[in-house]
Amino acid sequence: MPYSDFKTLEQVNQTLGITIEAGNELYRHIEPIKLTQWFIDTMKMAYTKAIRINTESSRQALIVDNVLMELNQHVTISFFLENTFNVDSAKGLTGNPDGLISKSDNQLYITAPVVVLVEAKKSDLGSGLAQCIAEMEAARLFNEQKGNAISPIYGVVTDGVLWQFLSLQNNTVTIDSYFYNFDDGSQIVAILKFFVENSQAV
Repeated sequence: MPYSDFKTLEQVNQTLGITIEAGNELYRHIEPIKLTQWFIDTMKMAYTKAIRINTESSRQALIVDNVLMELNQHVTISFFLENTFNVDSAKGLTGNPDGLISKSDNQLYITAPVVVLVEAKKSDLGSGLAQCIAEMEAARLFNEQKGNAISPIYGVVTDGVLWQFLSLQNNTVTIDSYFYNFDDGSQIVAILKFFVENSQAV
């Protein structure tokens, strides 16, 4: 089954054996980053347009994808949008994540270590948590198979306006219950940069 078939946290726990815990305001301490003028100007147009169109694809294309472009200005990464990421069909870890960030600068194909998985939703962020966790577990396995394991693996579920963050470490996912507002995007980009820099080889 594909990642999208993971609908509930209980299903993730039972199928993948991952323990799920809650945290709160885990990344509030991260200071906003200084944004490029390109991103500031782009989001003045794109953010409102995405909200008015109000589809998952518009929020992905006009907000999330631009956030990943901005992140790439601050840290060396590659990112992939809806690319095939089939890791373990027996566990149902197949499909196309909305967004995937690697600590590699290879933009030709997905290279380990994969560090962040992004799931874009039109609304109801909770409905995307199980799918995001399944994608995070796939990233963990993928990195391990490629001999480039890192920990933690991070996840993001967002509707563009609100952002919720997850981390996977030692077979336990911690879901930050706090919803981070996009505002101007400076703290969101800073948190993602922290994720890339905080994951270490294991």
